Amino acid sequence: MEGSVVTGVVTSDINALVWSEGTEPEEIYPDGIRGAVASALADRGGIETRTRSLDDEGQGASAADLDWADAVVWWGHLRHDDVTDRTVDRIEEAVTEEGVGFVSLHSAHYARPYKRLIGTSGDLGEVRLVDGERERVGVEAPDHPVADGVDDFVIDGVEMFGEPYDIPDPETVVFESEFSEGGWFRSGVAFRFGAGAGFYLRPGHEEFPIYRDHDEVRRALANAVEWVAADG
Repeated sequence: MEGSVVTGVVTSDINALVWSEGTEPEEIYPDGIRGAVASALADRGGIETRTRSLDDEGQGASAADLDWADAVVWWGHLRHDDVTDRTVDRIEEAVTEEGVGFVSLHSAHYARPYKRLIGTSGDLGEVRLVDGERERVGVEAPDHPVADGVDDFVIDGVEMFGEPYDIPDPETVVFESEFSEGGWFRSGVAFRFGAGAGFYLRPGHEEFPIYRDHDEVRRALANAVEWVAADG
């Protein structure tokens, strides 16, 4: 990775490996969630992406791709258990020993690489999917690089996650969410995983076009990739 660093964020020449498992509905994400996330990173500029899925070589996280990457962005939902120990081992080594950043999205709280990195179950206190649920995301750490340019925002149409969230104490809680039908969640948290930095971002669901259409979520995504790449 080459480029300048400003307030802890690399401003150019980041290589991001963007992974989703391939089960997301095509009518909402025709290029997969990986395609929508890659689009958000392309809009930022200075970030080169490779999109991969579970059915690609090396389960989409080959040694060659991980050697290339400065950051990995991971979304999974239905096929967590199909990710092999060998794949998880490669990702853990890349993050904890080589300093590759790791960004986990929404239902990837149960992703095997993420659970290996956090060392806990990733269990949620509650999950709710009802018509008309709204999420208000509050910026709790406005000086953190992942919050750069992000104001409090609302998402119409969400799947709710509720506390308690079984994660280790994060380095920083950047975002917290409150839901229109009740409940709250630490929806943006920063971690240190050995040599690498990590971030979990809750907003997003395969049944809603949040990663395609919501500007604040797309901005936070790009910020998270820049930050984990710079901080590793």
